Amino acid sequence: MAMATKNATRSRSSSQRKSGRGGAPRKTRGSARQQDVIALIKADHSSVNQLFRRYQGLGDRAMRSRRQIADRLIKELSIHAAVEEQILYPNARAALPKGERLVKEAIKEHQSLKEALAALEKSRPDSDAFDDLMTEIRDEVRHHVKEEESPSGILPQLRKHASREELLQMAKLARTAKKVAPTRPHPKAPAAPPGNLVVGAAAGMVDKVRDKVTRRE
Repeated sequence: MAMATKNATRSRSSSQRKSGRGGAPRKTRGSARQQDVIALIKADHSSVNQLFRRYQGLGDRAMRSRRQIADRLIKELSIHAAVEEQILYPNARAALPKGERLVKEAIKEHQSLKEALAALEKSRPDSDAFDDLMTEIRDEVRHHVKEEESPSGILPQLRKHASREELLQMAKLARTAKKVAPTRPHPKAPAAPPGNLVVGAAAGMVDKVRDKVTRRE
């Protein structure tokens, strides 16, 4: 009886090794999939929206938190806009049937947003202008996101007209661009290649030095 039990245990262990069961679980196909540029951009949209919700939940006296969230929004939106202008829009302009029109409108919206972010950066959190600017920026961002994610917008159209390999390569470039992108708004800087690539890299270095000096997160 003991020998039979031992043999049965050995048999089950052998079967588990062959089937992949037992030990560390195998990765599913979904978890192994890489994040493409569309998923990356949408994740940024979601992250920024969460910051707006956090700001709305603050009390009137939470001046430090108001400033911190505003600074985080300025940083995240500045990086996001730079990545879209450097990576997403040039590809959309070339690949989409109405790419030129879509990109032109998106860059126009970015310009308005950068001007509002620059004003917010200079504004005091206890001023009336601060709340007004936060509301303006929130509404502009939500409008921009709605347009980009709508069926006729840049993101669904790229999904339709670009290959999986192209979208993955764009994601790789976008992740690299994020590391050197400006962390502050630069409304007077070029918004299209090649100017934005050169100026953006220089502005990014200066911004990061300023962030370190001011201990800005």
